[in-house]
Amino acid sequence: MVQILDAGYGYGFVVGLGAAFALIMILVTKVLTKYMGEVQDSEHFSTASRSIKSGLISSAVVSSWCWPGTLLSSCVYTYRYGVAGGYWYGISGISHSMLFTLIALQMKRKATGAHTIVEIVRARFGKAAHCVYLFYSCGTNTIIASMLLLGCSQAFAHVADIHIVACAFLFPISVAAYTMLGGLKSTFLSDWIHTVIIYLVIICSLLVCYCTSDLIGSTGKMWDLLHEVSKTHPSAGHEGSYLTFSNKALVMLAWSQIMSGWATVFADPSYGQKAIAAKPMSTISGYVIGSLCWFIIPWSFGLGTALAALALTNNPASPTYPHPIPAMEVNMGMPLLYGLYAIMGKAGAAAGILVLFLSCTSSLSAELVSFSSVVTYDIYRAYVKPEATGRQLVTVSHISVVVFALFIAGLTVMFNYIGITISWILTFIGIILGAAPVGITLTLFWPRMSKYCFYYALPLGSATGLCCWIGACKHFYGAVNKDNLALVNSTIIANFSTFGSTVLYCVIVSYLFPSDNSLEDLGEKFQIGDDAKASEQKLMQLDEATKAKLDRIFKWASLGVFCIWLSFTFILPFPMYGQKYIMSKRFFKGWVVVSIIWLFIAFLYITFYPIYESRSALYHFFRKVMGKEESEKVVFLYGEEVESTSSEHGGKNSVVEAIAEKSGNSVSEP
Repeated sequence: MVQILDAGYGYGFVVGLGAAFALIMILVTKVLTKYMGEVQDSEHFSTASRSIKSGLISSAVVSSWCWPGTLLSSCVYTYRYGVAGGYWYGISGISHSMLFTLIALQMKRKATGAHTIVEIVRARFGKAAHCVYLFYSCGTNTIIASMLLLGCSQAFAHVADIHIVACAFLFPISVAAYTMLGGLKSTFLSDWIHTVIIYLVIICSLLVCYCTSDLIGSTGKMWDLLHEVSKTHPSAGHEGSYLTFSNKALVMLAWSQIMSGWATVFADPSYGQKAIAAKPMSTISGYVIGSLCWFIIPWSFGLGTALAALALTNNPASPTYPHPIPAMEVNMGMPLLYGLYAIMGKAGAAAGILVLFLSCTSSLSAELVSFSSVVTYDIYRAYVKPEATGRQLVTVSHISVVVFALFIAGLTVMFNYIGITISWILTFIGIILGAAPVGITLTLFWPRMSKYCFYYALPLGSATGLCCWIGACKHFYGAVNKDNLALVNSTIIANFSTFGSTVLYCVIVSYLFPSDNSLEDLGEKFQIGDDAKASEQKLMQLDEATKAKLDRIFKWASLGVFCIWLSFTFILPFPMYGQKYIMSKRFFKGWVVVSIIWLFIAFLYITFYPIYESRSALYHFFRKVMGKEESEKVVFLYGEEVESTSSEHGGKNSVVEAIAEKSGNSVSEP
C-alpha cells in the first residue's frame, strides 16, 4: 500500500470541504427562498416543481453517472486494457443513459403527475405489483448509494491517512444537511457545481500529461512508452499491445457491464426523479446532450491518468516502481490516483481525491432525495397515511434522508470488512436486480403487459440469473467463491440470463394471464400535495399542444437515440477489433486530440448553457438583491398557499387571480 497523502488532506476534504460546501448550498437555498419565493413544499422537495430546464438536466445526467465507481472503474479498464478501456467503459454507461431518454419521454407523455418512477407501477397495476417493484427499486437505490460511498471511502483511506469508518460516516453528514433543506433543487445545483470542477480537473490532467509533463509531454512519447511497457508487462490484447481494440477479455467485460448496468439506471429511482423534474420539452435535449457530455469523461480521464500510470510502470516516478500496481489496488481504482500523482505530484493526488469527493457528494445527494421520495410517496402516503398533508410529507422526506444516510454508511463499512469492492458490486447488481429494467420498460411501453409479470416473471428472472451465475462459476472456475463469482465468464452469462429470461417470462405470463391495465389513463391517478402551489398543480397535467409536440418528438427521438447508440457501440469499435488494428503514432495522436476537443465542448456546454438558460431569472434575482424589484413571496389565504409576484408582474391582482384559479371561479377587472 502506498500512502501518498497525509491525514490532513483526508480530513480536510471530508470534514472541512464537506462542511463548507454544505453551508454554501444551505445559504443558496435560503437566498432562493427569500428572493425568488421558492417555498419548500412537498412538490418542490421531491420534484423541483417540475421546472428544470435542459441545461441543468444535462449537468445532472453527467453528475448522476459520475460516481466514484465510474471514475475509478473507467481508469481500471484503461490501465488493464489500454486505449480501448475507457472508451468501452463509456459505451457501457452511454448505452443506459441514452436509451433512458425514451423512458423519460414516455414518463412525460403517460405519467406527467408522478412523483417517483415506482409510483407509475402502482398507478397501472395496483398494490401487489407495486410492492414487488418497490423491493427492486429500493434494493437498487441502496446498493448504488453504498457503492458510491464505498468507492470513495476506500480510495480516501488508501491514499490518505484516514480511517474508512470515519469516511463512511462523515461523507453522508454534510450531504444529508443540504439535501434535507434544499431537496431535489439543491441536488441539481450541486450537480452543476461539482460537474464543472470535475471537467476542469480532467482537462488539467490531459494537458499536463500530453503537453507539459517532463515524463511524457506528448502523444508520441506516450505511444513509445506504451509500446515499451507492452514488452515487459503485456496486455491480453492482440500482440500484448495497449494500443488496440482487439481484446476479447475487454469486450466480454464491457458487455457484462452493459447488461449489469441496465439496473443501475432503469431501476434507480434517482434517474426517474430527474425526468420528473424536467420541463416536458427539455427532457430529450437534457438526456441526449447530457449523455454525450458524460461519455467523454471516462474516455478522456483514463487517457490522462490511468494510461500515464501504465506508461510509467518502469519509471521511478511510479508509486509502485519497479512493479505494476497490485491487482487488489487496481480493483479499488488506484490507477486514477497513482497516475495523477506520477505526473503532477501531491497536487495531482489531491486533485484526484477532490474529484472523488465531488462525484460522491453530488451523486449521493441524488440517491438520498430519490430514496426519501420513494419512502414518502410509495410507502408512507400509499400505505401508512393516504390523507397525509403536505407538511407531513415534507417531514417524512426529511427523516428519510437522515435515516438512509446513516444506514448506507453502516452498509458501506460492512461491505469493506467482508472484502467487497466497487468492481464486484458493479457486476453483481445486474444479476440480482436486472429484472427490474424489463418490468418498468414494459410497464411504460407495452399495453398488453400483465400485472402478473411482477408476481412471477421478475422474481423468476432474478432466480434464473442467480442459478446461472453459480453454475457458470462452477463450470468455468471449479470452485464457487467470492473472487470467482466476479470473473467475467460468470458475470456475463448471469447478466444476460437475468435480462433475457425476464423478457421471455414477461411475454409468456402476459399471454397466459392477461389483465386489463390501460396505459392511457395513468395521468389521472396521481395525487398532488395539499400544500402545492397553483403552478405546480398545473404542471401535473400536459396541455394538448405540449402532448402533440411530445408525440411528434418521440418518433424522431427514438430513431436518433438508437442510431447514436449503434454507432458508438458497433460501427466504431468492432471494425478495429476485427482488423486487429494497433494504433499508429498518427492515429493515436488523433485519438487524443479528438477526446480533448470533445472534452472542451462538453465543459463549455455544461458550464455556460445552464447560465444562459437562466439569464432572465438571474436578471430578476440581481434586481431583487439590489432592491430594485420586490422579492417574490407566498401568502396563505383560506388555508392554501398562493403564489404572489412582485408589483412589476401583477402585484395584488396576481394574488386575486391565483385565488380564483384555485377556487375555480373567474375574476374580472375592478
